[in-house]
Amino acid sequence: MTLEEKNDSTYKWVMLALLAVTYFLMHGARQVFNASLPQIQQDLAGHGATDTQLGLSRTYFLFAYGCMVPFAGIAADFFRRKWVIVIGTLLFSTSVFFTGFADSMLMFFILYGFMNGIGQCMIPGAASSLIAQYHAETRSTALSIYQSALYVGILVSAVLAGWLGGTSSSGWRISFWLFGGIAIIWIVVLAVFLRNTPALKVHSEEVKPKFIDAFKAFAAKPSAWLLTFAFGMLVFGSNCFRTWMPKIMQEKTTWGLTPASAAFHAVFWFYLGSFIGIAIGARTSDRLSPRRRGIRLTIMAIGLALSAPTMAFMVLVPTLWLSCVMMFFFGLGGGFFDCNLYAGLFDVVAPRYRSAAMGLYLCGAFFIGCPATAVLGWVGQHYSLQTGMAIFGGTFALGALAVFVARAFFFKRDHVE
Repeated sequence: MTLEEKNDSTYKWVMLALLAVTYFLMHGARQVFNASLPQIQQDLAGHGATDTQLGLSRTYFLFAYGCMVPFAGIAADFFRRKWVIVIGTLLFSTSVFFTGFADSMLMFFILYGFMNGIGQCMIPGAASSLIAQYHAETRSTALSIYQSALYVGILVSAVLAGWLGGTSSSGWRISFWLFGGIAIIWIVVLAVFLRNTPALKVHSEEVKPKFIDAFKAFAAKPSAWLLTFAFGMLVFGSNCFRTWMPKIMQEKTTWGLTPASAAFHAVFWFYLGSFIGIAIGARTSDRLSPRRRGIRLTIMAIGLALSAPTMAFMVLVPTLWLSCVMMFFFGLGGGFFDCNLYAGLFDVVAPRYRSAAMGLYLCGAFFIGCPATAVLGWVGQHYSLQTGMAIFGGTFALGALAVFVARAFFFKRDHVE
C-alpha cells in the first residue's frame, strides 16, 4: 500500500464522520419543529397556527426540497462537491436559526419551509456521491453509518426540543437557535477539513456528464422509477409519523405524558428499531450481494411490508407500552429500507450518473411525499389525527409492492456492476 493509499484509507472514514455530523444537524433541525408543534401552536395561536397551517410549513419544506434537489444533483456533478455541501449547510443553518425569531406563519413558510428545504437538498447527493467514491467494498456499511446520523439527530433533537418546549410557551425558540447556531459553527469545520475531491476520472478526464444523458440513463431503468415511487411512499408515511406522532401522544390524556416524555417516546422506540434494522440489513446486504445481486431490493421490500401494519397499530392500541412495541417494529422495517436507500439505487445506475440520479430520486420521492403533513393536518383538524395516521400506513404497503415488482421483473436487466 502506497502512502497515498494509506492516507485515502484514513481520510475516507474522516470524511464519513464529517458528513455524518452534517446529516445529524440537518435532521436534528427538522425534528425540533416536529417535537415543538404543540408549543408553537400555543405561542402563535393568534397568528393562524392551526394543524393545517403547521402541516403546510412542513409541506413547503418538502416541496422546496423536491423542486431544487435535481439542480443540487447537477451542481454536485459539475462543481466541487465540498463547496456544494458547505453552501447547503450555510443556507439551512441560518434559516433554522432565524426561524427561532418567527412571529407569524408566513415567516415559518419562508424560513423553515423554503430556505431550509433549498439548503438541505444540496447536501445528500454530493455527500452520498463522495461516500460511494471512497467506499467501494464497504459501501452499504458506510452509507448505513451516514444514514444512522439521521436517527441520532432526530432522537437528540426531539428530547431536547420537547424539554425546552415544556419550560415556557416560547421555549421552542431556543431549540431553533441552538441547532441553527451549532450548524453555523460546523460550516467552518467542513471548510477546513473536507477535501476538495474531484469527480471520478475516466481516461484521465473528470466525469462531467450532461444532465440529459443522466436523465436518459435514469429513465431507461424501470427499477429506478419503481424505487423512486417506493421511496416516495416511505417519505409520505414517515413524515406523517415524524411530524404528528409527538402531538398525538400528548393528546392521549390517559397516558399522562409531558411534552418532553411524549417527544422521547415518539422517536426513541422507532429509532431503536431502526438502529437494529439498519445494522442487520447493512451487514446482510454487504455479505450476500456478491452472490445474490438483488438482495438489497429484497431487504428494502421486507422493511416496507413490516412498516405498513405497525404504523396503523401504534396509534390504535390502547396502552403506551403496546404503542412503543409497534413503534419499535415500525422502526425495524424502516431500518431495513434505509440501509439500502442509496445503495439499492446505485445497483441500477452507472457510477458517472450517481449524483444526478440521486437528485432525480430525491425529487420524485419528495414530490410524492410532500402533501403528507398538510393532508394529515387537515384530517386531524376536521376528523382525527389517529385515524389519518392509521390509514396512511397503507402507503408502505404500496411501496413494498413497487420494490417487489422491480426485483422480480426488472432488476436482472437493469443491474450495473
